[in-house]
Amino acid sequence: MTSKMTDLPVKELMSRDLVVIRPGDTLAEMERLFLAYNIHHLPVVDAGGKLCGLVSKTDMYKARAEAADMVKVEGIMTKQVATAVPDTPLNEVADVFLGNILHAMPIVDNGELLGLVTAQDVLRYCLKEQKLLEE
Repeated sequence: MTSKMTDLPVKELMSRDLVVIRPGDTLAEMERLFLAYNIHHLPVVDAGGKLCGLVSKTDMYKARAEAADMVKVEGIMTKQVATAVPDTPLNEVADVFLGNILHAMPIVDNGELLGLVTAQDVLRYCLKEQKLLEE
């Protein structure tokens, strides 16, 4: 990667218009959101917008396999979520993704969810920058 790419703050890349879910929502609501928006991760936030956790489609599939129709999001969400602040350099987030630790990272400020960066976002950005370099 070029220096420009690695120094880019994640606030330049993060998705800001997020679909979120609440801890007390049901598995059915989670599934509805995943299908309606064709997304793979849902940040879990409280009524004040503070990040509580993260759920993935994989989490949903595991819960559904256990026939847990009445499961609440808070019972299956990952509560200890690695986060970044808006000025975190892209290379730090990319290193986490490359380590197969996570595939999505919430961007927060004092616990308040501001955005989300996924491995797909990073890849999309890198491909766009490569095309610009070739032109």
